[in-house]
Amino acid sequence: MPASTRSARIRTLTAAAAGAAAVLSLTAACAVTTATTNPAGSGGLSDHGGQRTAAVNPGLTGNAITLTTNAEFSGYDAATDSSGTTYVGWIGDTGSLRKVDLCVLPRGAKSCKGGVQQIDPPDGDSSADGLRVLVTGPQSVTLVWFHNADASETGPQGSEISTATVQGGILSAGRDVATAPSFGTMLDAVIGPDGTIWVVTRGGGNAVQVRPGLANPPVTLKTPYLIGYALLRFAGTEPVLVIDKDGAISSPVSFASQHSGSWSAFGAVAGTWTGTANFGLATTRSGVRLIATTNSASYQPVVSTWTGSAFGVRTLTGDHNSCAPGSHDAVSDASGRLADVSVECDDIAVANLADTLHAAIFRYDVHGTFAGGQPQLTTSPNGTGWVAWSIESAHGDELLVAPLRLAGR
Repeated sequence: MPASTRSARIRTLTAAAAGAAAVLSLTAACAVTTATTNPAGSGGLSDHGGQRTAAVNPGLTGNAITLTTNAEFSGYDAATDSSGTTYVGWIGDTGSLRKVDLCVLPRGAKSCKGGVQQIDPPDGDSSADGLRVLVTGPQSVTLVWFHNADASETGPQGSEISTATVQGGILSAGRDVATAPSFGTMLDAVIGPDGTIWVVTRGGGNAVQVRPGLANPPVTLKTPYLIGYALLRFAGTEPVLVIDKDGAISSPVSFASQHSGSWSAFGAVAGTWTGTANFGLATTRSGVRLIATTNSASYQPVVSTWTGSAFGVRTLTGDHNSCAPGSHDAVSDASGRLADVSVECDDIAVANLADTLHAAIFRYDVHGTFAGGQPQLTTSPNGTGWVAWSIESAHGDELLVAPLRLAGR
């Protein structure tokens, strides 16, 4: 979904709050944080991948770091490698052409190591958009984004997919690596089971394009409607693609999958609506999980399990907040958990689904108006992580990131 559309969705759910946000201190975070435990949970300890962590004091565990301010964002993302180093990338425009930026956060960091790194997109292009941060190995990361090329007006594949690599914390120059639909949108990028980067793009009409590795030709799939959002994950070696209908609220999300080299037709996920949010999709140790909205006016989040050919009966996560989620960013880590971050009115809600079905949640008030993109989450097996979010600032938007500890069930 384009950044402008994502921002518009969030704005419709968020009442204007007075003032721009100041850096959140741990004391302030604790004052506004509430922990919610699902009734089905047990005990005061959570076991994540063999590491037992106390289910106490969930929430932000340090001051928020302001990465940039007075900017217009065209995508931001975060990921954590096996060493515990977190990488936050974003595309921002502070009054000139868009730049690709990176902040490297080692364990316990209170600022970006070496400061914020910045590169120009290829050809200094002003249309760079949709950035993803992908961990490709120990202290190895690839940034992927999309931009319109000069030939966009003359052919169906006139746009470009670009990448930049991070080795040892150093961001390389960007380069164009594959073509994409003219005047389209990059909807997702993910590491495939063979280590290649798969990219999902949208051009015009009821279709979506999947490129199974940047060096391979794309596959175009017909969709039942004009899509607004798409995510791709893997069940073993088989890709599962989930989409939603652009601008819809009471339409189910839909899925397709590839078996033996052939893609299925799209089918609806029963019991789900597009709702007032996008959806989340993650590959956990227990399989692929979809977080969507229940098909009722409560808009409560539900989880559906991939069965090998479809998504099974959805389960309420236990988030019964009267303010329904306005966004999702679902992630997993080596512990096998499912985690998710959402906008809920003026709050950010961070959910830990240790069993991939039921949520323990903490929330905090951002003391500002959401703008510029959806909150992004990354977690580690020990139950810690980072959350990034953006709010209005005096002359644009502001991007912040803060360390956290997940709530335990």
